[in-house]
Amino acid sequence: MYVSYPPKRKNGKGKIIALAVLFGFFLLSTLASSVVVIDQTEVGVVKVLGKVRDEPLDPGLHFVTPFITEIVRMPVYEKTMEMIGEKHIKALTSEGLPVFFDMAIQYKIDPRKAPEVYSTLKNYEVWMESRIRAHIRDIIAQYKAEDLYTENRELIQADIEKRLDEEFRPYGILITAVLIRNIDLPESVEKAIQAKIEAKQEAERMQYVVQKEKLEAERKKVEAMGIAEANKIIGESLRNNPEYIQWYYLQVLDDFAKSGSSVILVPVPGNFYPGVNISNIPPVILPTTK
Repeated sequence: MYVSYPPKRKNGKGKIIALAVLFGFFLLSTLASSVVVIDQTEVGVVKVLGKVRDEPLDPGLHFVTPFITEIVRMPVYEKTMEMIGEKHIKALTSEGLPVFFDMAIQYKIDPRKAPEVYSTLKNYEVWMESRIRAHIRDIIAQYKAEDLYTENRELIQADIEKRLDEEFRPYGILITAVLIRNIDLPESVEKAIQAKIEAKQEAERMQYVVQKEKLEAERKKVEAMGIAEANKIIGESLRNNPEYIQWYYLQVLDDFAKSGSSVILVPVPGNFYPGVNISNIPPVILPTTK
């Protein structure tokens, strides 16, 4: 005997749960896309439907319109662009000599102008490199090869830094330092420069020696003049006070006698000391004092 059963009704509770799960997932996705955290070392460039806003997002927590807003993070800490190895700099000096050297450019992006950097340059480092090479070639052409080996290298670096900063600053890129390293010249040119530098140093050393000798001669001249003036004063004083010579003469004889000498000879003429006549006085013999 065949028995038919009524069809079972679909479970409405399961549909509700599925919709709730779907809604929760959508809600979480919306919240996740609307919350943006910007790190301390960067700023956020805001793009709404592809259009860049003028105001960047500072470090911290931010809420944005979900799904239609894109945040591009740009670093604002100091970075270094190195032109080394195959990317080294090649330029001609004012003498027409080719020079090769490595270079490091230190820079950072102005946080307030980050949207402008992104919208006008985007791949700004590629643009920077081409401009840097052009400026360096122009500047090196104003200097001699030996300037790269002497203290003038600092002037070259400062000149390059100033020129690059003047061009990049309006775009929001700040140049902080320029460093030239590993200079490569033909060996003959390098030896000639080194010899010239050594000759210059030797000339400066000799100039110092000559100046020192001149000062020493001047000092001796002044000293001699002082001694002559002193002797003149002393002679004048002795001529006006002959009794002092007599006293000093006897004082010296007494000092010699006390020093242990057994015989004292006085081989001087009688008129040697003014006011003292010893022509008739025989040599004095003093006993040794012990």
